[in-house]
Amino acid sequence: MANSIYLDHNASTPIDPAVLETVIRISRDAYANPSSIEHNQGAAAGKVVEAARSQIAEFVNCRASEILFTSGSTEANNLAILGSYPELKKTGRTHCITSLIEHPSILACFDHLEEKGARVTRLGVDENGQILLDELSDVLCSQTGLVSIMAANNETGVLQPISEAAHLAEAAGALFHTDYSQATAYMPLDLNGTPIHMASFSGHKAYGPKGVGALYRSIRKPRVNLHPVLFGGGQEKGLRAGTLNTPGIAGLGHAFALIGEKWNDDARRIGALRDRLQEELQDKISLQINGSDVPRLPNTLSLSIDNVVPQALMQKLRNDLCFSASSACATEHVATSHVLQAMFGKTPRARNAFRLGLGRQTKEQDIAKIVDLFVCATSELLLLRSI
Repeated sequence: MANSIYLDHNASTPIDPAVLETVIRISRDAYANPSSIEHNQGAAAGKVVEAARSQIAEFVNCRASEILFTSGSTEANNLAILGSYPELKKTGRTHCITSLIEHPSILACFDHLEEKGARVTRLGVDENGQILLDELSDVLCSQTGLVSIMAANNETGVLQPISEAAHLAEAAGALFHTDYSQATAYMPLDLNGTPIHMASFSGHKAYGPKGVGALYRSIRKPRVNLHPVLFGGGQEKGLRAGTLNTPGIAGLGHAFALIGEKWNDDARRIGALRDRLQEELQDKISLQINGSDVPRLPNTLSLSIDNVVPQALMQKLRNDLCFSASSACATEHVATSHVLQAMFGKTPRARNAFRLGLGRQTKEQDIAKIVDLFVCATSELLLLRSI
């Protein structure tokens, strides 16, 4: 493990050391229930929560009161989609739009709404992995209540035109939600300058702790009225029941504050390493880059190698490299990624795709070693196949 190079930052980032210190300190010092504001210890824990809420709001340029804490972006996605639908249904806006390449927590929510009577349109993508704005415009109608398009794909790193999509949704009178989890560490978000009504975030995608996330929901016009999907003690304005995770929330706020300071340098340094890795792999291995013709996250590289099965490659390199054949949420099933299928259909390119996700801890000297390991492993697997 100590000598293994970690290339799975899209699945989960290591917690920043300074953020870890915050989590430990708050766990030790602010252990009271932050809802117990009638005594000093509870009030102190409550102030920690509100300070973190302000840190996140400052990072995405919204009001602190528009941030709701959750257990992660999966819960935030559920609250945004399932929680907004009852009010939309009252107004007859029961048509919902998403894309075929969304995170499973998005796709499952829309499957559930469809079972409850909603009409769901799932947009396809082109071979670069992007939705087509013309197609979105064509399917928007007076019954459309909600559009949900991710900011950046977790498997390819491809960026979606969420600002343009949000403007189209707003013009049609629909709410716009984006899962911003994968983009948080590398792309600042100005929620005051774009008609995004809801956005989901996760700590462990942004050098923060696992098990904590946030949902932005607009209280400006058009105000987003949500119904809870968890029931209990009425925390978070009655929209998210459960005792608040004070140390995790403090860590999330600190992680977002650090991204505000580091994202530009991170994007430039990590992007340069990704580009160098891509060029050297292309120079030595016959491969295809998925999504390389459009803007991508600076840390992400999706590859397909003819006649090389990603699981075999991962097994051969497991002691030296950590990377993913598809999204981490699907690792219990050996199946072709739904994202790559949407891009390329049921083809070898889709089946043979795998992802390299660089991060803050990736070093310049790692690149040559990564390339050498892939060259050797690929050559051995192709040789075995030819025998």
